[in-house]
Amino acid sequence: MERINIALVGCGGIAGAHVNGYRDLHGRGLRIFNLKAVCDVSEENAESKAEIIEKFQGYKPTVYSSLDKMLSNESIDAVDICLPHNVHHTVACECLDRGLHIMIEKPLGITMRAARLIIQKAEKTGKVVAVAENYRRDPTERAKHWAAKRGLIGEPRMVIWMAATWGPKPWGWREDKFVAGGSWVFDGGVHWADLDRYQLGREAIEVFAVNHTFDKVKEGVKVTVDDMTMAIVRYEGNVYSQWLWTRAAPAKRMVTHTIYGSKGALNNEGLYLQREDGAVESKQMLNVINEMRNDLDSSELERLFPGGSTNTFAIELYDFYLALTEKRKPEVDAYDGYKDMAIPMGFYESAALNRPVTVRDVEELRVEEYQKEINERLGI
Repeated sequence: MERINIALVGCGGIAGAHVNGYRDLHGRGLRIFNLKAVCDVSEENAESKAEIIEKFQGYKPTVYSSLDKMLSNESIDAVDICLPHNVHHTVACECLDRGLHIMIEKPLGITMRAARLIIQKAEKTGKVVAVAENYRRDPTERAKHWAAKRGLIGEPRMVIWMAATWGPKPWGWREDKFVAGGSWVFDGGVHWADLDRYQLGREAIEVFAVNHTFDKVKEGVKVTVDDMTMAIVRYEGNVYSQWLWTRAAPAKRMVTHTIYGSKGALNNEGLYLQREDGAVESKQMLNVINEMRNDLDSSELERLFPGGSTNTFAIELYDFYLALTEKRKPEVDAYDGYKDMAIPMGFYESAALNRPVTVRDVEELRVEEYQKEINERLGI
């Protein structure tokens, strides 16, 4: 089996999930990556990840605190980028210039303009860019996609997203607009947008949103992103998605993701069908997952769950490997990542302009009121 020589760039929090993904593949006999190097400005973080990798890989990646030194010294095919959003475009473009393929954490860039720089560089170099969009790889989300595609809930009508939680403590660099680009409604919102596009099989047309920062200082840390966003997305074919994300909701936590169709609904708990006599038939999600598995052929199951894995990071890494070795598009490429970004970034533009905005205007950089100062700060 061909192996890809790869380096991990960025060894903070999310990198741990990537390392677990590599370990999961290795443990299933899918030894498709040679992790040759790890790099982080914190040598302690890099050393920690290298030691974990050594335990399952059998040899230790070389530890670097300088990206330029690593790229100059190592013979690698690809990089796995796990960095704060404000440096995605600079690191990705440098790696593409060095002839490397890229797996990059979402969102693709801190702004649409930054993300477009990565796409343009990938087009120029001909290298693969895969966005680490792991949510869709979960068996529950795969099963929702399968059920919706087969019309089990009829024609899609509405999606309800809600994550109302309480977060009184500061969340590191994610509280800084110029590092994160926005709150979790942007960082995690690309997951929600990706699932909408994946499960509805439709593209977003228009968005309208309001947002607010209720807690402007947390334990002495100034918060420059919103802590509440409410939004509506209109998709092709008059399908609508309603979002509420907040970490300013104390005492009562509410989290849901429900897809409604003309015949019924899907959520994490299962499938619900409306009968003509008013009764509701229900099926637990585990049963829906099993039905999906029985319906798919072995090659499709192996693509979706390589070696039987349900580790979403392992699955996205395996897809990246197949994209490189089979010379095909990754499941979530840079263009998909760009479209995923445009939906939540459109919320910020809508809120800043106090009007609905089209997603196409966001994608084509015709509305950048919210993003303007980020782009100016980063010299984009």
